[in-house]
Parts: sequence; structure tokens; C-alpha cells
Amino acid sequence: MEAAEQELAVGEFTVNFASAGNGPALLMLHGSEPQETWHVWDPLLPMADTYRLIAPDLLGHGKSSKPVERPDHKGQARMLRDLIDKIGVGDVRLLGGGWGGQVALEFALEWPESVVSMVLVATSYDKDQLRPLRKLEKPTLIVFAEDDMVTQLKAGYLLRDAIGVSRLEVLDAVSKDPRYDFRMSHRLQKFRAPQVLQLARLFLSNPRAMVTAPPALEKELRGMELRDEDGEPGSAPSVTP
Repeated sequence: MEAAEQELAVGEFTVNFASAGNGPALLMLHGSEPQETWHVWDPLLPMADTYRLIAPDLLGHGKSSKPVERPDHKGQARMLRDLIDKIGVGDVRLLGGGWGGQVALEFALEWPESVVSMVLVATSYDKDQLRPLRKLEKPTLIVFAEDDMVTQLKAGYLLRDAIGVSRLEVLDAVSKDPRYDFRMSHRLQKFRAPQVLQLARLFLSNPRAMVTAPPALEKELRGMELRDEDGEPGSAPSVTP
């Protein structure tokens, strides 16, 4: 399956995005590394047999506009809202990898009425997002590798507990040999593509069937409970790579 690229003027920016397939819209958001573009999702293009895939180059990346200061996750989310309005998309499913997951979270918090479900792959988050996520109630699949050294697995547990109606899938170690690039374990859409593809397909076909409220914190997880500086549940340090 090949995707077709096009460019649109979105406010003051030009946004390049790829699209493929028909059906419910799946908005795919790449991470923050300078070389990342929509092409990180090439291994997941087979999902175009079921969904209308929309994969933009986020601002500052690929063929999209490169402002002097790259917009943060909030600015990227606003751009995405304008983009899907312009191309006539209503409800979306969100698929975010790394920092793209943080952008997806922001989009869902700002426009929950437009979001059906989310898949977050090795995603980062901002500490200010955690408390509002408890009221979001959007079914979410969270996928991490057990040896992720960029956004550590602890972030997966924190997001699971914050979102509530979510499922955390922990994949086996990716970069088992220390001579390999440790960032491999953060790029699951490339180095664990078959597993991510299978999980995303299964989840998106029936999100509510795969999620439950998180269990009461088990003994070994109590140290991961979300607490603010006064010891009250609800916040945690930012985990932005």
C-alpha cells in the first residue's frame, strides 16, 4: 500500500501530509527527533485496508513549514485541529509515537468530542496533562518496550493509571545487546512493527473490549502512584524526551 502526499496551507503554515485508504480516520503522529517524518509509519501502512490514514509531517519536520521556533505539543495540536477541519474529517482515532503521543494527548484533551480512541507507542507526556486525563474517558492502548531508555516504562504505568480506561502492553526487550543503539527500543513502529500493527488492529476494531480501569495499585507499584509536591495524587514529573 502506497500513500499519496499533498501540501495544504493551514493558517500561517504549509503542512505536508500523506494519506491512504478509506474508512474511519486514523491520524498518525511521529516523534520529535529532527529526522522524523510521516515515513516512520511506513510499516503500518497496511492498516489502509481498514482506515483512512492521515500522517502529517509535524511543524518543523519533513516538508512541512519549519518555523524558527518549532511549536510545542500545544501548538502542534492546534495545527492538527485546523488540518483535519480543512480536509473535512470529523471523528478521528489517534496514533502517536514518542512525542507524537504527547501531541495526541493534547489534541484529545482540547477536542475530546472529536476523538474516538488512542494508541500511544512509547509516548512521552507533559506533567500538566496527567490530572485532566482522568476525566478524558477515551479508550487508549499504550505500548512500551520493557527496555525503553528514552521514555522509560514507568511512563507507561503512569499514563495507564491517569487515563483509566486504558490497556498497557509491554513488549520484550528490543535492544538486548548494549552495542546497539539504545534508541531502538523507543522506535517500536520500526523495530517491533508486526507486534505494533497487530495490537493496533485488534484494539481499534473494538477499543472498549480491551480496556479496563486500572487495578488497585499492587505492592510493587505503589511507589509509582501519581503525587504532587504536597503528597496528593494527581501529578508527576514531565517525561518529554
